[in-house]
Amino acid sequence: MNGDFAGSKMTTETAQKGSLMWLGLIVLVIFLGLCTIFASVVTVAQGWQQHVQAQWPEVMARVDECGLERTSSNGRRKFYIRCRLSYAVGAEQHATDIYSSNVPAPEIWQYPPNQIAPFEEWVDEHPQGTPIALRYDPADHTKVVAANAPFGGPRTPDNVKLLEVCAACFLVLLTIARITRPRSLRQNGYSSMPLNS
Repeated sequence: MNGDFAGSKMTTETAQKGSLMWLGLIVLVIFLGLCTIFASVVTVAQGWQQHVQAQWPEVMARVDECGLERTSSNGRRKFYIRCRLSYAVGAEQHATDIYSSNVPAPEIWQYPPNQIAPFEEWVDEHPQGTPIALRYDPADHTKVVAANAPFGGPRTPDNVKLLEVCAACFLVLLTIARITRPRSLRQNGYSSMPLNS
């Protein structure tokens, strides 16, 4: 009698642990589903924005000054390119600053190593007076985008990769959740007839 009781107790504990693990898996599936939706929205929004910006008129700007500047955000030393550019749209003269993304200082461990090198090369290739192609917003001539690599370029390919990873993880975990669903949930989900009839 005691053996049967101990066996049923172990079976119940195992079933409870299995149900808890499955519920944890469901939470992860929901989280990845939300990440996939968010990545989809961001991908579409930024893709549309880049499509619109690609239609903007182009103008040749001139570098007034360009260099690497240090930022010490979050206690880590990082650098970014800051360029002061001047350009004309019709009779209007404009000046603007454009900034690159941040890269870590060379002495900080990073992968891939020496991420600052292309930034240093780009600054060396763009001394004062160098022409740079910009696209400007026809509704607001002070809003510009530069297509050069350190200034970002299209983000859509990276967004699509992130979306693919999120969607793949979501589908894999959803499949695992369906396969490992506890029996009690399977019976409740598939049985249309009451068990005690």
